[in-house]
Amino acid sequence: MLAKRVDVGADALGDPGASMWERFPARKVALVPTPVGMQPSKYIMAKWRDGEFGHTSAAGLQAAHNGQELAFRLEWECQKSVTTINDNDQFADAAALLFPLTEDAPLIMGMEGAPVNIWYWRADQPKMGLNNVADGIGTSRLTSSPLITTQGAHADGRWSLVFRRALAAAADAPTTGNVAKFEPGKDYRLAVALWSGANSERAGLKAYSPVWVELSLEG
Repeated sequence: MLAKRVDVGADALGDPGASMWERFPARKVALVPTPVGMQPSKYIMAKWRDGEFGHTSAAGLQAAHNGQELAFRLEWECQKSVTTINDNDQFADAAALLFPLTEDAPLIMGMEGAPVNIWYWRADQPKMGLNNVADGIGTSRLTSSPLITTQGAHADGRWSLVFRRALAAAADAPTTGNVAKFEPGKDYRLAVALWSGANSERAGLKAYSPVWVELSLEG
């Protein structure tokens, strides 16, 4: 898919309802449940072996940049949104984008020596995108610098969400080795993951794209 270069400011780029997103169609990304056998704990594997999770079967994905910042817009069906948590057995809707930090990084959470960068959003913290890095299942950890801006909206049984970040992290940022870097005119890969809070989805219980989405940034 192509991340179009657009002549708009940061506010429009980060707004999921902005008219600029109507200029180009969304890429349909197929999603499947994460295999139960790949869950990080035996408790989760046993409890959910016969359960149903990862119901979201597809998401629409768009990308655009203005030469300084890059934005990804996701849209997916969610009839019952969960945006607040009042107890330990409640879970908010969530979404993530995953980018390999090496050529051979596996799609499912990377591996030792081949990490992945994860941009994560949760509906109960709507404007705080989190930057994570992982080098294997169960190793996801939060980095210290707030790099990602998010904005989501739920209407008519659907979520729309934009992740926005500078094309490249500052050279002196302490987490620069744990963030994906982008440059117009080059090619990249990414994956998508979604969690339905109404279905108690969290951590490894999710729907994800089982193949990389190929991405090119328009120069």
